[in-house]
Amino acid sequence: MLDYEVVAAHCNFHLRGAESMRDERFAEELCRTHGLAYHKIDFDTEEYAREHGISIEMAARELRYDWFRRLQEETKADAIAVGHHEDDNIETLLINLTRGTGIKGLCGMQPRNGDVIRPLLCLTRQEIEDFLQTMGQPYMIDHTNGEDTYMRNKVRLNIIPLLEGMNQGAKKNLASTIENLNEVEKVYRQAMKVALDECCQRDQAGTLRISKEVLSRQPSPVSVLHETLSPKGFTKGQLKEILSALNECGKVFHANGCRLLIDRDFLILEAEDGGTIRTDTLPIRLHQELVPVEQWVINGDSRFAYLDADKLHGELTVRLPQQGDTFAPFGMHGKRKLLSDYLTDQKLNRFEKERQPLLMDGEEIVWVVGRRSSDLYRVDATTTRVLVLQVLN
Repeated sequence: MLDYEVVAAHCNFHLRGAESMRDERFAEELCRTHGLAYHKIDFDTEEYAREHGISIEMAARELRYDWFRRLQEETKADAIAVGHHEDDNIETLLINLTRGTGIKGLCGMQPRNGDVIRPLLCLTRQEIEDFLQTMGQPYMIDHTNGEDTYMRNKVRLNIIPLLEGMNQGAKKNLASTIENLNEVEKVYRQAMKVALDECCQRDQAGTLRISKEVLSRQPSPVSVLHETLSPKGFTKGQLKEILSALNECGKVFHANGCRLLIDRDFLILEAEDGGTIRTDTLPIRLHQELVPVEQWVINGDSRFAYLDADKLHGELTVRLPQQGDTFAPFGMHGKRKLLSDYLTDQKLNRFEKERQPLLMDGEEIVWVVGRRSSDLYRVDATTTRVLVLQVLN
């Protein structure tokens, strides 16, 4: 009637013995009767659950959706249609409530989630069964639906009847609440889009910066952090800690290969490696040129450094900063300064400090690359040869 080309997919999880085989035969015969393409697969669900340390429910879900995806690609299907109905959605709402959830979890399942569609979500189980009886279409019932072994069954068999005993319209009201929350979620999404645009910046390297000042002015700073950091693995507890530590400059939080730095004005999020410079190879490309002092021409570009070649003691190397590093900044007449203090004066954040390349002459810092050279190697009245260094990248 709707002119869809349908491909049927049946999973046998082998959890119900003869009943599993009964359902498989029924599905195959139904497809044969209606001339539908039929695909089936067998799973050792219990073994999969043991191997992966997950529940039977989660194992069955992972197995079937993984197969659905492969079958979709094989058949070039546009969508995966699953049979969830309104009662399932009410159960999902209640389960999410018991586990703790945000507004998205309260919205239940969606009629469309990417290429997964739920065409029966607007119908109750009773309405579906009434339709099948009217059509004279037999159907199978899973006997485990009557057992309260699993969480969903406990909600279906115990919680919902209790709620209906308190209010006969409980299910209808819960379904209406899901609809209302989906409308509220649209408002939330729009508000979050505005808030994220105001609070967040992303540089060319993909580093995310969240303005502390703008974040603090938001109606719900924790919601902004939830939208930006939860997908990276940061927990609700960490979000609260981050908000409590906004004035603790230099503090770092870690989650799932990411790290978040509380800096002066921003929260800075980057991958755990953060583009860290490797120390086993030259992390920067330098052009070196030795010129007589009388041919020396100064270029004020920070990519250039000029050293008295005869004050160098060996081969130049590059490394990253180490705790306790000191150097004699150019212009300070040989007076030494902690490198960390110098970099702080340059307003580098902790992550930038970690990645600051140093040009070394043995154990002596010759050049904080791209920033300042050492006064110990300055060109002076006694210089005859100048080593000109230029960063090429």
